[in-house]
Amino acid sequence: MGTRVLRRALAVSAAVGLLIAMPAAMSQASTISPHSSDSSLSLSGPKTNRYGTDFTYTISGTANSPADYLVAWEQYYPASGCAATYAAESARTFLPATYGITLWMNRSVSGRYSALARFGAEHLGKHGMCAYLINLSTGDTYAYGGAFWTNVK
Repeated sequence: MGTRVLRRALAVSAAVGLLIAMPAAMSQASTISPHSSDSSLSLSGPKTNRYGTDFTYTISGTANSPADYLVAWEQYYPASGCAATYAAESARTFLPATYGITLWMNRSVSGRYSALARFGAEHLGKHGMCAYLINLSTGDTYAYGGAFWTNVK
């Protein structure tokens, strides 16, 4: 039993470390998960950006209990799109050569929310943003969305 508790504590510590370790941002479609609780998430921003320019994406929606936390990643190789759950997307962080994911935003939310993600078009090609509205304690996904853009010369 002591080993099981130690393993669980280690897993929780690693998950919290992933959430707290990095920066912030977002992008365009809205999807409701099976745990919807009438929560929502929407991403909006440009589809094309000229190399060297700055641009902004907005993540907005409604977080109804038990949804209480917003997490978003930028994808450098968005060929597979966004995973349908926070758990599946966070597992991709361990495959950097395949997905090239960077945590961009992690923050508490409640009620109506809006968050800005500021980017610079520093790398040519297609990029994406995957965002998840979750319950921080359980990791359950209540809404998610993804959007993709292309940085051009």
